[in-house]
Amino acid sequence: MRMFLYSPSSVYAMDKAAVNNDGLAEIELMQRAGALVWCEISERWPALSKITVFAGSGNNGGDAFVVAILASQNGVDVQFLSKGDLTKQSATSAHYRDIWQQAGGVIEDWQGQAITGEVIVDGLLGIGLTRELNDDWQALITSINQCNAPKLAIDIPSGLNAQTGIAKPCAVEAQFTVTFIGRKVGQVLADGPDYCGELIYGDLGISSATRVSQVPALEVISDANLTLPEQRKHNSHKYSFGHVLVIGGDEGMVGAASLAAQAALRMGAGIVTVLVHPSCVHSLSATPELMVQSWDEIDDKLATATVVVVGPGLGQSDQARACLEKLRDFDKPMVVDASALIPDFLKSLCSSEVVITPHPGEAAKLLSKTSRDIQDNRLKASDELTQQFGFVSVLKGSGTIIQQGSKTPAINLRGNPGMASAGMGDVLAGMVGALLGQHLSAYEAAKTAVYLHARCAEEFALDRDESGLIASDIIRLIPKLVKQIRNV
Repeated sequence: MRMFLYSPSSVYAMDKAAVNNDGLAEIELMQRAGALVWCEISERWPALSKITVFAGSGNNGGDAFVVAILASQNGVDVQFLSKGDLTKQSATSAHYRDIWQQAGGVIEDWQGQAITGEVIVDGLLGIGLTRELNDDWQALITSINQCNAPKLAIDIPSGLNAQTGIAKPCAVEAQFTVTFIGRKVGQVLADGPDYCGELIYGDLGISSATRVSQVPALEVISDANLTLPEQRKHNSHKYSFGHVLVIGGDEGMVGAASLAAQAALRMGAGIVTVLVHPSCVHSLSATPELMVQSWDEIDDKLATATVVVVGPGLGQSDQARACLEKLRDFDKPMVVDASALIPDFLKSLCSSEVVITPHPGEAAKLLSKTSRDIQDNRLKASDELTQQFGFVSVLKGSGTIIQQGSKTPAINLRGNPGMASAGMGDVLAGMVGALLGQHLSAYEAAKTAVYLHARCAEEFALDRDESGLIASDIIRLIPKLVKQIRNV
């Protein structure tokens, strides 16, 4: 099943359409939202005796009142704490506030009192937050986070920007987040996963027509939308599966080129040639399947290559720059990574099938920004990369984004933090190159490589600690993961 993520403005539009077009009253949508939250709480903590519910003045606060009402009706003691002017609540939220109070429920203004619930429900701030929180709000969120009780957020943890995934500057550290109508991009970008914890989704019964009325901001990569190379026919030969030429490996950095080349082999490339600094040619003799020559042979090798992967360990020497000059007129598919990610070089390329694979620091240099700028709005940065250079961009990091032109950008949510280690990007570049050589489009090759790369990391961590993951572990697992996905 395909999964899409939406901007906060699109979710607001869907919410409005659910009322205007689907005939779902606001009061019913709020009831369904609160009931879904309570259902999750009661299933996870069936012996719960006391709960603390936090509410703000927005509709998240209204959902929180529904949760409190249902908890009380089910014999659970409720500590109800509020912040903000509840008289400014919408009529729908006020309706449930009145029900709570008429049933004898107490609302305490937050004054720093002890938080006594066995579970904490965060209904303070919703998906519209963009401003920096003031000191009072930060103090409240800090107090919540210092509690040992498990925390469940309504729609999004308070303090988290639902568009960027950036805390403003802090956010509730929830173990669970129950979200509605549409999944929000900020729940999966940047710090979003660390604050949201396990994400639980409910559509609240809105129609498919309402959902498709909004253009998603991202599509999640999964087995359902993945493109693998066609199964090989019996009557095949190595030239059917691409000749990948890896150009990199300056002195002291030959390992990067080696990783990219070995990854291309394991990803199914028919032939892989590596061009490295002349003094490093013999360093790769331990991998007999690779053809290894020096940068001096670039003219001859470009004539026979079907795909080029340039950048892993290339460096910025005069010889390296001379290699880049040779590539300006190369009109076949290309993957550009690492030190080859130079704006002037990218703008000079004539190939129409190019994949660029920057991490946030490299993206910052390409866009004349800081790494913090990139991380503060990864979706915007991805769009700018695509618009500025016209290629398929792979903005690496937690929630790698793949984008091309007007297509809905794709995001990878698989993998683990063990991938934050040296050489991972080199492996990815080689995988993309191999898939280009097996006739996948630049966009599909990038999507498939990113997803398989992450799934290999997950496979490694099934019976080993993820902190011990190294790039060559990914290479060894590629064929296993391809087979698993083919057999689904």
